[in-house]
Amino acid sequence: MDPDFSRALMALHRELRGLYAAIARHFGLTAQQVELLCLLKDRTPSAGELAALLGCDKTNITGMVDRLERRGLLARVTDRNDRRISRLSLTDEGMALGGKLREAFNAQVAERWGSLPSEDAAALVRLTQESSER
Repeated sequence: MDPDFSRALMALHRELRGLYAAIARHFGLTAQQVELLCLLKDRTPSAGELAALLGCDKTNITGMVDRLERRGLLARVTDRNDRRISRLSLTDEGMALGGKLREAFNAQVAERWGSLPSEDAAALVRLTQESSER
């Protein structure tokens, strides 16, 4: 693999991490809380499933969920098929904030990469989709 490709991915990761951090500060959240709220838009995962999606330990998720639950942004809901499992679901307030977070993210992406040629943007979408399917 070309080392330039690896460096480019690392640079993109840093750029996105910075973008999440800036949005998080604006809304009084952490970058990981922003990512969590955006991920829950159309999902109701268990804490373990969410940990896998975020690539972190389940113990980190528990504290984050506790804080967001205290803020009224998400709720633990008993799974209909297995009462031992709690699913994480956005509240109406969490759904509204998630929408604002996605709007802020999209605006930042448009500002930073809006001039990217459409062929390059399409290639990045394709590469990202292929990578996430592996």
